[in-house]
Amino acid sequence: MRILLILPGLLISITSHSQITTNFNPERAKDMAELCNSFTHLDLYGDDKSVIPKGYKKTFTSDDIGMDNKFQVYKKKNDIGVIHIRGSTKNPKSWMANINSAMIPAKGTMTFDGKPFDYTFAKTPEAAVHSGYVISIAAMRGLILKHIRRLNEQGIYDIIITGHSQGGALTNMLMAYLSNLPDETLDPKNTFKAYAFAATMIGNDIFAKEYRIRYCDKGLSYNIVNPEDPITRLPLSYKNNEKEMLVNNLKRFMNEEQSLNFQQMLTDGAALLLQENLDTLVYNTSKRLNRNIERELGPLELPERKDDHNYQYLCNRQEIEPVEYPKVLKDSSMLENEELVTGYERTEEGHFKNEEFYKDESWNYQHKPYNYYAGFLKTYFPKEYEALEPKYLDENL
Repeated sequence: MRILLILPGLLISITSHSQITTNFNPERAKDMAELCNSFTHLDLYGDDKSVIPKGYKKTFTSDDIGMDNKFQVYKKKNDIGVIHIRGSTKNPKSWMANINSAMIPAKGTMTFDGKPFDYTFAKTPEAAVHSGYVISIAAMRGLILKHIRRLNEQGIYDIIITGHSQGGALTNMLMAYLSNLPDETLDPKNTFKAYAFAATMIGNDIFAKEYRIRYCDKGLSYNIVNPEDPITRLPLSYKNNEKEMLVNNLKRFMNEEQSLNFQQMLTDGAALLLQENLDTLVYNTSKRLNRNIERELGPLELPERKDDHNYQYLCNRQEIEPVEYPKVLKDSSMLENEELVTGYERTEEGHFKNEEFYKDESWNYQHKPYNYYAGFLKTYFPKEYEALEPKYLDENL
């Protein structure tokens, strides 16, 4: 049951049984931003205790699933559950999910692992979604539903979905998938809310419009974005097959100094974006990728693709401040040379005034999950940001 509380100058909508408010909750989003560092810390340091917010308890971690996907389940004081989805990994399967960006209908039937899978991410007929991410949801759905029911058995019906990068995109996909399940699939008392960080785009404008009406306008889905993070502008889109539009998207995605790094990041197929019709390229690339996916996951058959590659940003974008790239010398041994150290001008902070001595910020530095957490603190909790140690991870430099 939904209740409206009317206070002087304030209208608040809540669900009577729910611990989840239908608005942007900076405290809760901060917890999710920190928690989204779990997988990275486990990979780098073998331990994630320092990034698990107070009061949260990890109850489950899945094995690698499908397109090298993985998720964790948390509880907070037996009131709130959290499903945290991992972002991209170095595994080629993970990048096949990202690059397999042909759009398919947001409602349809596919064959996954030789079995039919009826899915609905939106009800509007012309809505279309990212096919690679549909495959990821197909792979994870059974285990996720099992753990939602397990939370329900413990009296937990308020569930937050979160993730960073590909995990953020899958957060939005999962929000749409769960909300469109037949009524008998899950307990109707469940309330889902999504906090996606650094998410790539997942559907066309028709999908984005329905998503806004059903989730964003109700305060149930938020996308936290660093405006200097280029990954959030993917997949590259076009309008009316105009090459000029595609070129502008590329310019928006990178500056001239970063172009080489960007080309190194792309696969051979995606590097042809400026030479071929984007629809044809995406279609042919996806066909090849689907054959590779079949070898990994078993028989796979997707609905006929949509003749559309106009990806659209989702709503409720909460922009955070970029973080400052630290002063890191290209050659730290120069500090051992007293003549060099004393021969160059310094700032009041002790840095060399000659910027050529320092490393340039990498093209994806702002995208890192720890930098999203730091940027979130900087934006919403400046005192906590000032006290944050460390302010960056050496491994991200």
